[in-house]
Amino acid sequence: MLQDIRFGIRVLFKSPAFTLVAVLALGLGIGVNTSILSAVNGFVLRPLSIEKPEELRAVYWGKKTDPNVWGRLSFPNYRDVRDGNTSFSGLSAWLNTSAGISATAKESAGPADRPELVWGELVTGNYFDVMGVKPALGRTFLPEEGQTEGDSPVVVIGHLLWKQRFNGDPAIVGKTVFMNGNPFTVIGVMPESFTGGTFYLRMNFWAPLTMSRSFGHKKDWMADRSNDRVNVYGRLKPGISLRTAEADLNRVSNELAARFSKENEGTKMQMTTEVDGRYQEETPIIAFGGWMGVCLSGLVLLLSCANVANLMLARATARAREIGIRVAIGAGRWRIVRQLLIESLLLALLGGGLGWVFAFFGADVIKATIPPVPYPLNLDFKPDLTVLKWMFGVSLATGFFFGLAPAILASRTNLVGIIKGLTAPRHRAGISPSGILVIAQVSISIVVLVCAGLFVRSLGQVKNTDPGFKTDHLATLMMDLDLAAYDRPAATRFFKEVQRRVGEQPGVRAAALASELPLMVSRSKKGPVVREGEGDPPPNQGFNVECSFVSPRYFETLQTPLLVGREFTERDEETTTPVVIVNQEFARRFFQTEQNALGKRFRFQSGTPLMEIVGVAKTGKYGTLYEDPTPFLFLPVTQHPRTDMTLMVSVASTDALRPAIENVRREINRMDPRLPVFGILMAEDNLSLAYWGPRVAAGMATTFGLLGLLLATMGLYSVMTYVVTQRTREIGIRMAIGANLGEVLQLIIRQGMRMVVIGLGLGLITAFALTRVLSSLLLGVGASDPLTFGGVAVLLVGIALLACWIPARRATKVDPMVALRCD
Repeated sequence: MLQDIRFGIRVLFKSPAFTLVAVLALGLGIGVNTSILSAVNGFVLRPLSIEKPEELRAVYWGKKTDPNVWGRLSFPNYRDVRDGNTSFSGLSAWLNTSAGISATAKESAGPADRPELVWGELVTGNYFDVMGVKPALGRTFLPEEGQTEGDSPVVVIGHLLWKQRFNGDPAIVGKTVFMNGNPFTVIGVMPESFTGGTFYLRMNFWAPLTMSRSFGHKKDWMADRSNDRVNVYGRLKPGISLRTAEADLNRVSNELAARFSKENEGTKMQMTTEVDGRYQEETPIIAFGGWMGVCLSGLVLLLSCANVANLMLARATARAREIGIRVAIGAGRWRIVRQLLIESLLLALLGGGLGWVFAFFGADVIKATIPPVPYPLNLDFKPDLTVLKWMFGVSLATGFFFGLAPAILASRTNLVGIIKGLTAPRHRAGISPSGILVIAQVSISIVVLVCAGLFVRSLGQVKNTDPGFKTDHLATLMMDLDLAAYDRPAATRFFKEVQRRVGEQPGVRAAALASELPLMVSRSKKGPVVREGEGDPPPNQGFNVECSFVSPRYFETLQTPLLVGREFTERDEETTTPVVIVNQEFARRFFQTEQNALGKRFRFQSGTPLMEIVGVAKTGKYGTLYEDPTPFLFLPVTQHPRTDMTLMVSVASTDALRPAIENVRREINRMDPRLPVFGILMAEDNLSLAYWGPRVAAGMATTFGLLGLLLATMGLYSVMTYVVTQRTREIGIRMAIGANLGEVLQLIIRQGMRMVVIGLGLGLITAFALTRVLSSLLLGVGASDPLTFGGVAVLLVGIALLACWIPARRATKVDPMVALRCD
């Protein structure tokens, strides 16, 4: 084996051109696969940086009537499950939160002293024990901390926050920081690798769950058994199986259902690993997109394999004399196959190494596509040990895949032919193994190119879709007054004053507030809708509708047309008649026309007041750019006070955006220096999240499509060049007996295009069948779009003609006398 490896290395170095082309083709194929797997790994597979992450279990609370719905636990239920089970060595609860952090209760208004929004977790006292992590400085929570509400104003901070906000102060432990204006004592600093329990976010602090009121949570939520909001992680005791643990959990849940039937009737417990639990919550769409990318990149890898297999077949033919001599002096067939397979595996490993380099470049490209979001993302797409092991396995499988068939064919040596000096096989009618590989390449490239064409056409439709509002002169920023301990009346006064002051800033055309901007985050849902004079629908029936809470001048600021009626005004207060603005779709669904809806009244569930429709807005896009027209409501924030709002500032020109935002920040800092401003987005950044999916899909598919086209063209060109070489004697004879240049050119092109036409037909049929699964991801383009299919077919035929014409043109320049002397 070692002798074969040494010989294989020498052979590859003796043919640098062949080695370079083969390694480059494999590097591209393996590189795109590794990049995509690194992205999937970074989004949904990379484990938490904790002790034995594979042993961490996520515990869920669900309804027996719907086993596919996995939910969080209420704190009272968590506490009873923690104390009542016998299977876990520890169960911890936690939830995400945010805070405005500062060094003093009232900071100055200077830019360097501005309060900063940080994200963290409110946790139970055993959280770090269950996670299995120890602090880099100080300590974590003591058993007595976090037992009584409001009694433990201590905090553990993250490594990044310690470095950036506190300059890595080694004496930070014991110092006081202010979070939402409340003093907390720093007791520890976590290691840099630990980012918290949410895999895609980097948390910067951990405070006791019992201090939740300091972070804007209501007073008695921890006693509310129906308030399902805490995440639960745990570790099993040694020797306890998953089945035993789940049975134990459901024993406890059955006891709780009997004791608290109103909140817990019909519930059960479910448990999974922390990684598997991600698929039940945030990651299904990302996972689907990632695995779709893996499938497309897998097709590119198949193209690479087919390319190199063709090269190996041609090379084996050129080495026929060497292989014949080996057989003649006693080498067995398996010995020949093994030698050639080892050479293939060496090529694959070199290609894998190049692919590893490409994957690091791809990781940077993928990270650059992530749109700005107001959250501390913690996504690392660089290949890790898991990806390395996968890539090594793919490289070995690839080497075996593309090397086996050429090795077997090469081992079938005709000793008589070798002895007679016939080193090249005679041309036979039909399709050769190389031709079969070319057909496969063309078929696969058609599938990838069609997918790319569909996504590119869909992206064009997405960009032309009217979301129902304008962002070209719009800047937005977020404020959460819970971070400064405002109550709702104070928040209402603050937001009114902010809107007034910002609207008076130079260069500002209009300013408004909303609970969220369309297409950015999830909206509130109200219902069921009950028209005036109608009774409530039966339980779990009726129509619920999404809504947003907005201030006066909202529609003016976003330039959303009001078809009939008026905007909200300052006179729409809590003490006046409840009003609402609906969109066209709502008006048509419940009142037939926009004009008919104006002045009508409706309510939600029993006991809620009737609301009068004072305006009808043009229907826009609220959740995704792909959604069908959907009913939507706008409620006045003056009648429904909130403490967290998005401030929208519309300016006269894009050049005025950044100066306007700086003026706004200064104005807010004057009003309350404790309040952090975050989530600042400029102009088109407000739509970047909505466009991100289509752009990534189109970019990824286009990249793979172009790679596939390049590899298929290379494969066809190399095969046709090889065919011309093998048929040199035949071409010379044809020309010697009178064949003209056109006839020779037609002969070669016809042979190549026959393979292309067969591959084209198979590819179009396969693409037509496979693209059915993409229909839900396309906007304004059908999965069988004839323009895309036709355009891809014409493109590939045109490039294939060129790939066949160049070798064919070379064949017409053959000198008949030289060809007849050709060995």
